[in-house]
Amino acid sequence: MSDFFSTMVDMQREILRAQKAQLDAAKRGLDLGAQIAAAQEVTHKAAEANLKAWKAWASLWGWK
Repeated sequence: MSDFFSTMVDMQREILRAQKAQLDAAKRGLDLGAQIAAAQEVTHKAAEANLKAWKAWASLWGWK
């Protein structure tokens, strides 16, 4: 059987390991959020370009 001090050190080590896992998960979440924001920006630009192309094509045929 281990002494109280060793048990407490092991417990603190496990707490630190769990906190590191939480920080790693939060970082992955933030990274994913940045990727989603970038994808939304690109999608928005593509939609604007599509609208501009559609309007140009329609104007060739005299549509308004």
